[in-house]
Amino acid sequence: MDDNTTAQAVDRVWDMMADMRICMLVTREGETLRARPMDAHPSREEGCIWFLSDRRGHKDDELQRDPQAALTFAKPGDNNYLSVSGQAEVSNDRAKIDELWSDMNKAFWPEGKTDPNICVLRFMPEQAEYWDGPSSSIGVLFKMMTARLSGTPTDLGDNRKVPLD
Repeated sequence: MDDNTTAQAVDRVWDMMADMRICMLVTREGETLRARPMDAHPSREEGCIWFLSDRRGHKDDELQRDPQAALTFAKPGDNNYLSVSGQAEVSNDRAKIDELWSDMNKAFWPEGKTDPNICVLRFMPEQAEYWDGPSSSIGVLFKMMTARLSGTPTDLGDNRKVPLD
C-alpha cells in the first residue's frame, strides 16, 4: 500500500469509529476473552479512544493485569465492520471524565460525574482491520448474483488491514 492509500485507510478507520461509536471492548481474564458494549469517544488528535468506565466492573482489573485489548464495531445496515487492536490503561483523570460526561451517563452513575466509581479508559490503537461493504441489501444481492453467474469471487466491498501506531 502506498503512503497516500495508507493515509486514506487510516482516515477511514477514524471516520468509522466516530460514526459507529458503540463497540465491544474485549479484554482477557486469564485464558478467557470477555467482551462488553462500551460507548467509544475516538480522538484522532490524541491518537486514542476514550471510554467512561465503572470501577465496580471487572474490565478495569483485567486491563491492569493485561493491557492488550480489542474493540469491535459493527453497523450491519451499512455492511461496515471494524476491529481495532491495542493497549488500554485505566485512569482517574477527573478533567477527562468531565469532558466525556453527558446527561445520558446518569443512567449508569445517578450521583453524576463526581461519582467515585467512575474512571476513564484510554485505548491506544495499534492496528485495525475494516470491512466496508455496499450499504444496500439490493447491492449485496446484485453483487452475489453477478459473481455466481460469472463464476468469479464476490466483491462485497473494501477490506484493509491498517497500521495505526
